[in-house]
Amino acid sequence: MLASPRLVYLLKFAGPALIVVWLVAYMVSDQPAYNSVVRQFKSERDIFITDFLDHDVGGQLDGSSISELCASKTWTPGLMLSCDPQSGGFGQVKDAHLNCIRFAIEAGAELVLPRIIKRDDKNVANTRPKNGGGPYIGEFIDYLFDYEYLNQTLSEHCPQLKLYRSMNELWDVPQVQSARKISLQDVGTKLNGSVIEDMNTLSEQIKSYIDRTEDPETRPFPIRFRSDVISSVFPTAYGNPELAKNFGRLLRPRKDARVLAAIALYNLHKKYQLNLDPKQGFQHSTFPGLHLRTEADATPIFPPFDDQVSTLVELVTNSTAGFAFVATGETEERRQKLSKKAEAVGVTMVYKQDLMLDEPEGRELLEQLTWDQRALVDYEIMLLAGLTVGLSGSIFDWNIALRRNSVPGADGEPPSLATSSPIQHQDRYSILLGSSEKADTLRATVWP
Repeated sequence: MLASPRLVYLLKFAGPALIVVWLVAYMVSDQPAYNSVVRQFKSERDIFITDFLDHDVGGQLDGSSISELCASKTWTPGLMLSCDPQSGGFGQVKDAHLNCIRFAIEAGAELVLPRIIKRDDKNVANTRPKNGGGPYIGEFIDYLFDYEYLNQTLSEHCPQLKLYRSMNELWDVPQVQSARKISLQDVGTKLNGSVIEDMNTLSEQIKSYIDRTEDPETRPFPIRFRSDVISSVFPTAYGNPELAKNFGRLLRPRKDARVLAAIALYNLHKKYQLNLDPKQGFQHSTFPGLHLRTEADATPIFPPFDDQVSTLVELVTNSTAGFAFVATGETEERRQKLSKKAEAVGVTMVYKQDLMLDEPEGRELLEQLTWDQRALVDYEIMLLAGLTVGLSGSIFDWNIALRRNSVPGADGEPPSLATSSPIQHQDRYSILLGSSEKADTLRATVWP
């Protein structure tokens, strides 16, 4: 029997359609194969950006130590913790958020994430501006960090910890609109400076304090406790070493800043023929990354501008690279002053703004970011430098140095350095200069 014209018509289109469906099903089930096919249609620039976004320094986060920590705690239904908003730069805010998350885990409580106080961009030394004379409750966590990544990662590795992006999600829960005060001092924790001396008893101390303050039989359900900002408190050397390597990576800079960093790095890579490969990390990178910390909010914590400039120029005088990337929030006038000093010894100083000169859209987006958000771009670029040089009193620089220190090979032969400044930290990939009193505390408490 001959096929009807209608059947022939259907078969004509069904065959190719079935092939397409099969190909899609195959590629979805085989992600590497799918990615390989897609890469063939991307430009070199787009591939670089994709690789940068897909490959973290040190590899993907290993959440097993976080899962182990959360599984070891006793969780109390209806118990909530919130922490006061933090002001300052990326490093300070990251530290406060991580400490708050860890406090909630130790308490076995749900967590309302802290807000972030946005500094005055017209006067960056003013880190706690007033809001029309009233209290300023701050920005959501998305202001600096990738909330979706944090929430997804904790949902996978610490499902016991329920997160609330803000108190707005609890508008219809009257019991938690007011909160009881709690602090490490309240619970009886012994501190060495700001650092907890004995982590073994902390969870029990917190629970005992909460039960003494609010009887479990009669207290409201749910109930919220509020903590001040917690900074430089938890000793990272305590417990599983893998936790020290991975816990800080819960907080990843917001994606638009990471995209800008990828674009900047690609342009740096092309301009200086660096052969950078984000998939390979920074171990084969050759460009030096320097941190100039002399902005208006840095006085008197860090050395004066002229002293830092002299130190950086001293460091790059014999550089074989011929250029260095400089992470800074300084004004154009002061950046040019450093550049002229470096040019006198044959070295070009490169800033994130320079790497956007041929990127109209990227330049516009960079200019739209606030002062602290632009620092995220610097941070991501610095992570991929061959050698970074920073300041021992900067939590920003300790985040970079310790993150890179966790990568295999960091304990190899450190580079020789021509500097008259004291060295507080040195490994194969990073150097921190100066004699800051905060250095030992930051070394002991920063989760990179």
